[in-house]
Amino acid sequence: MIIATLFSVPASADLSSELDFVITEFNLNADSAPAPLKGLLGNEDILAVIDMNDGSTLALKIVTKDMIVTDFSAVDPDGSDLSPSIIINTNEKTVRELLGSDDPVNDFLEAYDGGNVKIEAVSIVNKVTLSVGNVILKLSQLLGLV
Repeated sequence: MIIATLFSVPASADLSSELDFVITEFNLNADSAPAPLKGLLGNEDILAVIDMNDGSTLALKIVTKDMIVTDFSAVDPDGSDLSPSIIINTNEKTVRELLGSDDPVNDFLEAYDGGNVKIEAVSIVNKVTLSVGNVILKLSQLLGLV
């Protein structure tokens, strides 16, 4: 994608660009997202913290409204300028695996189950929603709906 400038652009900028493209595609297909995912991430202010392979941290602000990403931007890694409702922690390797996946939903669920993606709710309401959403997600997996 950015082959000509790959070696002059920091890995975090490269990954951010790749994710920006994915967000655009995601928004085009948001209606087809599984219901449990819509319940978990449909209307949230999300801080995504990605530990990069080079030891740096890429932090992203992701705001969703009715499952559409309305704001996607790099922010200070400490997140002090945000009031997120959900914090997602992962690493560059996991993100790149998901970006290259033929089955990103199932691979995401495997990464989540394996602890490579951690989702933390900030408020009590979001903690309850996340707990209920996790149960619904597990049931959906067992029934083959996701």
